[in-house]
Amino acid sequence: MEQEFEWLESNIGDEINAGCNKKIKKREEKDTDSSLIPLNLTVKNIQNVKRKFNVNIKCSFNQKDPLIEWKIKLKNDYNLSPKDNKEINEDFDIEGNKSRDLNLEIDTPRGGYMNDSLTVNLTINSEDGINKYNKIFKVILRPVIIIAKCTIGKELDIAIDLSNHGEKDKDDRKKSNPNAENEIMAIMSPYEIKGYFFIETMHVDRVELLARQIRGFKGLVSGEIDISEIEKYLTPKPAVTGLEMGALVEIVEGPFKGERAKITSIDAAREEVTVQLIESMVPIPVTVKAEAIRNLDKA
Repeated sequence: MEQEFEWLESNIGDEINAGCNKKIKKREEKDTDSSLIPLNLTVKNIQNVKRKFNVNIKCSFNQKDPLIEWKIKLKNDYNLSPKDNKEINEDFDIEGNKSRDLNLEIDTPRGGYMNDSLTVNLTINSEDGINKYNKIFKVILRPVIIIAKCTIGKELDIAIDLSNHGEKDKDDRKKSNPNAENEIMAIMSPYEIKGYFFIETMHVDRVELLARQIRGFKGLVSGEIDISEIEKYLTPKPAVTGLEMGALVEIVEGPFKGERAKITSIDAAREEVTVQLIESMVPIPVTVKAEAIRNLDKA
């Protein structure tokens, strides 16, 4: 009667989100491959004698382009796609009361589309039929968020240029590929961040190609970031944030532009402040929008 392995460790979940394979040659760096997914299995032979085991992998695909290949790495490498799919079988021996690590790896494809997926049906059997382990899991391609470096003070301009390049590139590629999509899925340039902005994309290597001719673009920061790291920038801060009673400010908009003033009251609900002009012979209270002033040193 088939039984589950009495001793087996695995880090494989039911669903794995991953970015597309991206190989970017950075300045003075080798090609990097940051979309290799390690799926570690440790199997122990609980009997006293050497036994043979078999790993069987069956894959199914859900993707727009049937020619795009995934790579499965076990003892050997296998390139699989909907057009070239095959069952994987590998045998291995384990000495009595010994364990063995099976370092299964999945190399996500280059050029995949969002929500393309690979479903893996993994089975490990002992040759004597005593033990059997089965796991079905899915790898789903998701966009990644990356950081671009640029000239300080030109963040928004460069982000807009990159967005425009992405739209033109999409229109050009649609002439031969009706499924072509904009490589720049989203772009964000928070006011607080100087010299950097954020890009959401499926294909990091293509973003770098799109940006190479943009003046002020200085390359991509290696690696990805999680959405949780930039959530604080997704919700605009109230304009009165950081303003304090008695603070010295400069008026940057309106008829009093260039005047220095002291904050005398703050209306957070309306995002307005009342200030008193410093250099006026007669104290004049002026109410302005919080965006119309900038902080100086406190008086």
